[in-house]
Amino acid sequence: MKKVLSACLVCFTVVAVMSCGTGKKLKSANAEIQRLDSVNNSLNQQIAGLKDNMNDLNAQKDALNANLNNAKQGMANQQKQMQSLQSSLQSQRKAMEDLRAKIADALNGFKSDEVQVTYKDGLVYVSLQDKLLFKSGSAILDERGKQALGTVASVLNQDTSIKIMVVGHTDSVAFKKSYKDNWQLSTERANTIVRILRDSYSVDPARLTAAGRSKYSPVADNATPEGRASNRRTEIVLTPDLSEVWNLVNASSQQ
Repeated sequence: MKKVLSACLVCFTVVAVMSCGTGKKLKSANAEIQRLDSVNNSLNQQIAGLKDNMNDLNAQKDALNANLNNAKQGMANQQKQMQSLQSSLQSQRKAMEDLRAKIADALNGFKSDEVQVTYKDGLVYVSLQDKLLFKSGSAILDERGKQALGTVASVLNQDTSIKIMVVGHTDSVAFKKSYKDNWQLSTERANTIVRILRDSYSVDPARLTAAGRSKYSPVADNATPEGRASNRRTEIVLTPDLSEVWNLVNASSQQ
C-alpha cells in the first residue's frame, strides 16, 4: 500500500512539475507572439508610410517632369522666335544696305564733297552739303539741290515702307539775318526739303518728318573753315519698317 502511495506521489509530482514548466513556456510563447504582432503592426505602419512617401515622391517627380517639359518647350519656342528675329533683322539689314547702294548709284553724278550716302546702326544717311542745296543764310532750295532730291525721291518711292526724317544742321557761327537764329534756319531748311519731296516728287507726307539740330550735332571741328563747311548740311535719315521686329519682340516677351 505504501508503495502504491509513493508511486502515486511521484507521478503527481512529475505531472505537477511538467505542468508548471509547460505553463511558463506557454506564457512566454504568448508574450513573444504579442511582441511579434506589435513589431509586425509597426512594420506594416512603416511600410504604409513608406508607400505614401513613395506616392508623394512619384507625384513630385511627375510634376517636375511636366515642368521640365514645359520649360524645354518654352526654350524651344523662344529659340525659334529668336531665330525668326535674327532672320528678320538680317533681312532688314540687307534691305537697308541695298537701299544705300541704290541711292549711292543714283547720286553718282554728284560730287563726293556734295553728297555722302552711309549705312549705320540699321539706318541709311543721305548727307547733302549746303553748297549743293542753299545759299548762305537762305532756306530757298537751289535748282541743282532740287535735282538731287528728285534722284533720291525716285528711289524712295519704290519702297513706301521706309520712313524719312529730314534733319537740318548748321555750323557754330551765329546767324541773324532772315531768321532768328541758326536753329530756326536749320529747321526751315528741313521744312523746305520736306515740302519739295511732298509737292514736287509725290513722296507720301505720312512718311516725312522735319527737324532742325542747329550747331548741336557737328561732324567736324567748327574751329576751321573746312569743318564748318562739313557741318553745314542736311541729312535725310531713312528708317526701315520695324513693325515685324516689334511683333517678334512682343511675342517673345509674352512667353
